[in-house]
Amino acid sequence: MNSRAAIPARANALVQAVGPVIWPLVLLVVTRAALWLAQPFASEDAYITFRYASMLIRGEGLVYNPGEHVMGFTSLPWTLWCGLGALLHIDLVGWTRATTLLADTCTLVVGAQLLRRAFSPAAGLSFALFFAGWPLFAAGAMSGLEVNVVVATLLVTTALIGARHPAAGVALGVFALLRPECLPAALVLALGARGRDRAIAALIVGLALLWLTFRFGSPVPQSVLAKAEIYGTPGPWAGRHWWEWLLPFRPGRFSVTTEGQHLELLAVVFAAALAAGAVKMWRARREPIVLAAAAGLGVWLSYVLLGVAYFWWYLVLPLAALALVAAAGFPAIVRGRWLPVSAVLFVCGAWTLGFPLYVGRAQAEAREFASVAEYLKQAVTPGDEVVLEPIGMIGFRAPVRVTDEIGLVSPDVARRRLGGPGWYADIVRLHAPRWLVIRPELLTSGEVFAGEGAPFRSDAERAGLFKDYVRAWPAPAASAATLLVLRRAP
Repeated sequence: MNSRAAIPARANALVQAVGPVIWPLVLLVVTRAALWLAQPFASEDAYITFRYASMLIRGEGLVYNPGEHVMGFTSLPWTLWCGLGALLHIDLVGWTRATTLLADTCTLVVGAQLLRRAFSPAAGLSFALFFAGWPLFAAGAMSGLEVNVVVATLLVTTALIGARHPAAGVALGVFALLRPECLPAALVLALGARGRDRAIAALIVGLALLWLTFRFGSPVPQSVLAKAEIYGTPGPWAGRHWWEWLLPFRPGRFSVTTEGQHLELLAVVFAAALAAGAVKMWRARREPIVLAAAAGLGVWLSYVLLGVAYFWWYLVLPLAALALVAAAGFPAIVRGRWLPVSAVLFVCGAWTLGFPLYVGRAQAEAREFASVAEYLKQAVTPGDEVVLEPIGMIGFRAPVRVTDEIGLVSPDVARRRLGGPGWYADIVRLHAPRWLVIRPELLTSGEVFAGEGAPFRSDAERAGLFKDYVRAWPAPAASAATLLVLRRAP
């Protein structure tokens, strides 16, 4: 095929891919735009990556605190992509949201196309409508996190592998580096790749892991290690928040997560579609889409077996993988038009719950964190140290050196928390920070917000520690404050 003939052929292929899902694409844009306009801030954890990216562009290196080589980010490619946005002087919230909007478009088109080829047009349309319309996916796209890009890269890589495209090896290598759990998922995709593509991917991943080890002492992010140590991995029963919403019967309780409560109303239909889809995918196991679903389900099963602590954005990839399987099976359980109509109405109706949920979360984080960040931005001397737990917005906006209570960027804190009671008192005495950002409960009763471990050995130790600090923000009359800023007394 000559170059002139190739352009119309590619245009025709694009029309054939996009045409059947044009209305789901419209729905996708509308849902993402609605949350974009209603949420001025990214999610709290996204600002950790934003700070790494900003430090890189300032010439400090890939660090959170100057001079401290700690891998507190979870995605090297995403952090570098955010660094490119910072280099171009583009607002990182808008930069990441525009990126994930494009990524979601790829997810919808490619996912629907792969399902349509392997099973039926109805299967492709089912996935497209669910992905475009379910609130969790729209919230992930607007979060500033890399989770939606992970889903898009999974499907694009799958399509490239299936087409034996020259870029398949590079795509596989990049996918493996997007998040720690993507590495085992990439091994699943590699089962369908050519030897050449596996070698290219292995080279990319190997070089990246060697550099991370040289730079940070380990290729495993400190954020992952700290969460595993502080939140624990109690197993599948204690971690049933990852699967209880999927069952058409309740395992002794209703789902404890808000996303699970929304999904369990769909469980009767979703579980039946999954069962039918699993059978279809087994029969078509040589199809590329089966590899994508298996890779995503492998991540979900790892969460289930370990009982990983729940963060809502972790659910994006597992739910997308489950949706691929369910979409393959949904046409098989449908008799007539009314069940699809009912399913579409349910997805649309979920927005009466999802929109206030995700907008409310964003507003709460803005009230709790952005206001503290603005105060500290004006009050601190650059380089002042602060001990706190919510390190995202505050660390990104205020020119402070951060010691965080979970240990995401402070390995010594994570190690001390495993050593028993009194960890908070010991850390504050050791670091002697000028500022503390705490929740009122820590001051009044010694209760810690996140993770295990008593922060004080006794009430006397708690009182003795805080006598060295005075309340700086907000004013004492603001008794309903969810965060307090304390300054070391002169």
